[in-house]
Amino acid sequence: MASVWKRLQRVGKHASKFQFVASYQELMVECTKKWQPDKLVVVWTRRSRRKSSKSHSWQPGIKNPYRGVVVWPVPENIEITVTLFKDPHAEEFEDKEWTFVIEN
Repeated sequence: MASVWKRLQRVGKHASKFQFVASYQELMVECTKKWQPDKLVVVWTRRSRRKSSKSHSWQPGIKNPYRGVVVWPVPENIEITVTLFKDPHAEEFEDKEWTFVIEN
């Protein structure tokens, strides 16, 4: 039933495909005494769609052992193709919200 409702909402709207690229180079993470990560993954997600980076080791800092950095020696590019819809009478495309999540 949800897919029928989505299609009804799109009637008369123009669909356009866009390609977005996220380039991961460096990630700084601050932790606590109770939790310090081993390997971290960056996940780009929306509903059931997920695009993950490769897992990388977290290196604690010398000055502050609870603040560490993940460094990609070669920047990792993650691409995603998104369909955005636009009402013919509107100036802008409809919003679509994506989320970046850091996972251990």
